[in-house]
Amino acid sequence: MKTLVTLLMTMSLAFGSLASEKSLMEISSIEVGEQRFTLSLAEAVGRIHVSIINSNGKVIERNLFIVKGPTNIPFNMSKVPEGNYKIKLNTKEETIDFELENKKKVEKKLLAYVKPIDAKTFSLKVLGVEQAGTEVTIFDHSGKIIGRDNIQETGGFSKKYHLKFLKLEEVYIRVLSADGKIKYLYFD
Repeated sequence: MKTLVTLLMTMSLAFGSLASEKSLMEISSIEVGEQRFTLSLAEAVGRIHVSIINSNGKVIERNLFIVKGPTNIPFNMSKVPEGNYKIKLNTKEETIDFELENKKKVEKKLLAYVKPIDAKTFSLKVLGVEQAGTEVTIFDHSGKIIGRDNIQETGGFSKKYHLKFLKLEEVYIRVLSADGKIKYLYFD
């Protein structure tokens, strides 16, 4: 009798734990970054297959993980082309899909132009400045600094410069943005 009661209690606990399990959709999420994503699983799911499928339906990567507790699994998408992908999670009980788009980060360039006005004067126009603190440095051909100007503008700016003792052909200009982008300008 004691064995029968113990068996019934064990079975009720086993069935009770199965009834309270959350679905795979409830415990999984994907956080997408630049050419990478992180699969987060909030609970243990045991064996799980993670497949990355391209827009043509072809499986480009498939991995098996054994998840015994909450975990984050990072994936790097830098080696695959840009496009839309499906992430398929497959356990013994269920299968779910996530959609994601793989895009490369667009690198904004620093655009700088000089326009001679006369033999000793020029206009400098700079575009693509994301942070204030652009440094404009004027050098002679030997590399000696003739002048330096720090511009506290964002987006872009235009400014005229006049050289007192040198001609435009005897100097070059370095434009250094606050985020480290450099552009050299020469008068030929």
